[in-house]
Amino acid sequence: MSRSFIISILFILCLNIHRAQVLKSVIYDFDGFDAGATSLPEGEYSFGDLSYSAEANPITTNDMLGDRVLKMNLNWAAGYGAFGRGISRYIEFNPNADYLNFYFYNPSSNNQSANFEITLADDDDQSNNYNPANDDTWKKTVSVAGSSGWQLISIPLKDFTDGNAGGNGVFDMAFTQNKGMLLVVEFRFSKASPSVSNAVFYLDMIAFSDGILPRGNNEFQLPYKSPSDYCLLGAFEHKPPGQYYTIPSSFEGLFPSMPGKKIRYANFFFAWGNNGTASAHAIPGEGMQTLLNNGYRPILTWEPLFEGFSDLDPVQPRLNNIISGQYDSYIDAFADKIATLSDTIIIRFMHEFEGDWYSWCVSQNGNDPNLYVQAFRKVVNRFRAKGVNKVKWMWCANADYAPYRHWNWIVNAYPGDEYVDIVATDIYNNHYPVNLPWWCSFRYKAAESYYYLNKYFPNKPLFICELGCRERFSSENTSSESKGAWYARMDKELQSNFHNTRALVFFNAAPDQNWFVNTSPGAIQSLIDNVWMDDYYFKNLPPIGIEEHEYGSGLYVYPNPSNGQVTLSYNSTLVKENFNIKIFGANGSLVYTELIKQASNTFDRKIDFSHLPKGIYMVELEATLNKDGQKQNVKEVRKLVFLY
Repeated sequence: MSRSFIISILFILCLNIHRAQVLKSVIYDFDGFDAGATSLPEGEYSFGDLSYSAEANPITTNDMLGDRVLKMNLNWAAGYGAFGRGISRYIEFNPNADYLNFYFYNPSSNNQSANFEITLADDDDQSNNYNPANDDTWKKTVSVAGSSGWQLISIPLKDFTDGNAGGNGVFDMAFTQNKGMLLVVEFRFSKASPSVSNAVFYLDMIAFSDGILPRGNNEFQLPYKSPSDYCLLGAFEHKPPGQYYTIPSSFEGLFPSMPGKKIRYANFFFAWGNNGTASAHAIPGEGMQTLLNNGYRPILTWEPLFEGFSDLDPVQPRLNNIISGQYDSYIDAFADKIATLSDTIIIRFMHEFEGDWYSWCVSQNGNDPNLYVQAFRKVVNRFRAKGVNKVKWMWCANADYAPYRHWNWIVNAYPGDEYVDIVATDIYNNHYPVNLPWWCSFRYKAAESYYYLNKYFPNKPLFICELGCRERFSSENTSSESKGAWYARMDKELQSNFHNTRALVFFNAAPDQNWFVNTSPGAIQSLIDNVWMDDYYFKNLPPIGIEEHEYGSGLYVYPNPSNGQVTLSYNSTLVKENFNIKIFGANGSLVYTELIKQASNTFDRKIDFSHLPKGIYMVELEATLNKDGQKQNVKEVRKLVFLY
């Protein structure tokens, strides 16, 4: 077998891994809704002959469908009826690869087929309202015969046809290039024949996916994780200043003491100023070193905030203040402190940047994600200039956008592979409104942010750095999903649809809702049974001190996504020679090759790829390592995305 053939097979396998089916966005999975509820929480509507309610699954419950489904009653008085959801969300669609999926049950007792038209409405004129003269509707007709059980319907988006004369006639709903929102998903039913009687149909798990909906051996099993997958645990708790090193013992004390059962990460928040003045001065004490000494990895959530003022007060630092150098001396002093530590910590800097609640958010800085990128890089570069390399930099988004605007896409605010070591998101059930936030599944909340982090930054570890679930309120139906049941479903999802998650950090506090994990006996027992007793969350890793490789080792490709101007950077502790660079298109064609004949542990190449079309490319670097007198080939592969 030739070497070129082997490389081709490896490339195809690598490409197929990246093309594996992934859940992209959940429109409704109805999980946790009150039985009998007729007012759903987010933009639902109906008209004509159709009425609806959330109900328990009329057939045996399974992991894919969860605890609630939508029951639709058709009285056929007018001969038509519809259920839909007004969405107004940007979703990065690829009509050539993506699918609309849903589960449908048409009981045989209806004695009729379910005939309906699915409509997806876009926002070509970007008015955030559907206007048939200016916006497209995309339609697909479906007929589902009566059956004894649920059926999975998966429709390629390319099978939808333009259903009106308005709009631009192009399926172009996406953040990218400000193309427009998905405004509506609608199911419009029509009476099969004059003789049929009333009907009851059921609908569940309306979702978009990259490829067909991921699943296990059959349509009702969740997809499988890899044997090498794992998800380590961490926690945040409110502690007095200087006492954050006690977080692990406090959190672990809620669970049975067992050999090998300890969390890995301790997250704590640290403002730039904590004495009530608008000055950056706060430097951490010895708590981080204590955490390291006790075998934990600190996650320092470093916030450009001055305590004593509201988060958006004009005195708070803005991105231009950081970029201009106003806080350089403080940043340098902070870096000097980090340099004294015996091992690496994680700094989560300027988190939840696509919200509207912090002074560093994109929305609070001229709606310009480039300012966020510049400020993030500025701080990292100052640490590096002082030789401080005991830091893993975490870039952390939130599962909710505020506001939903094309300029607020998290991908546009990515500082670059060479500036980010860990990508992360924060997930809550559910922040808003504070008085009675609507209940939603972990799957619903996690899908979109996980998809973007997993798709565009596949070479970075992916963390959930804040996780919270509230308890049910007394006004809610007690038969609905409990907090303990929510945790049990979360566990199943982490080991299936979201199996690339490498850390789960609980937000064990109550600043607005009560996010404590032990708010009820059922909640903490569920975590004990489903998480604490499962070795999936306690992978046997080496002790702190030898877990991670030196910062910066390996191949970096940036900016990524790119507009065509790309830098390939390589750093290693070991000298290698004959660096062979190859870049392949999505169809496997070789679009670039270069051989660097040198013996070195580092190189940089700036390459202009602006002549290539947008899409996904694979960068392959192969080099020769001379170790103990023996030569061996080593290879790294990275994905590169062109968005222009």
